[in-house]
Amino acid sequence: MKTGPIVVTSQGIGIKEALALTEKLGSDAGLDKKSVLHLRLLAEELFGMLRGIAGEVEANYWAETEGGSFELHMKSEVKMTDDMHAQFLAASSSGKNAAAVSFMGKIRVMIADMLLSSKETLPYAMALAGSAGAGGSISGEAASVWSMAMYRNMVQQHLGESPEASAAWDELEKSIVANIADDVKVSILGANVEIAVYKTF
Repeated sequence: MKTGPIVVTSQGIGIKEALALTEKLGSDAGLDKKSVLHLRLLAEELFGMLRGIAGEVEANYWAETEGGSFELHMKSEVKMTDDMHAQFLAASSSGKNAAAVSFMGKIRVMIADMLLSSKETLPYAMALAGSAGAGGSISGEAASVWSMAMYRNMVQQHLGESPEASAAWDELEKSIVANIADDVKVSILGANVEIAVYKTF
């Protein structure tokens, strides 16, 4: 079962409808109230990625389910404005800035870095997580793909080796998404960014 796409924006347009659609999908699939709430929380966190980006960013949101497995997708073509470029540069040049204090904030900064192609400033282990695995594409240009599950495993392997790994683990422990979702995948191809959240109940 797949919902039709809803356009959501960084200004909040469409988000209320998208959340209602997500809850309905969960209920129709027979999820209990707590699971429907978890699904809604994951969608809210996903939309939180849009907030705080300078300018008007539009994305298509849709959800899919099959046999207790759910996927929440948000896909956008990011048309980089001067304001966004300046904001992304500020975010990527200072990994310790306010935008990157949370796990989802770090993902947002990582996306900014990928769009600016300044890979050297990726937050700790985000760059290590086998993240830049190439995915196929029609045009021959490779997509950059990052996976939270791979990142989590990488951080776990390096625990005790460095304060950065411990801090990264603490962030994961505190993150709603990292605690509820089975995986989050970010794929970037040119200006196209897709974030997908996976959860099986």
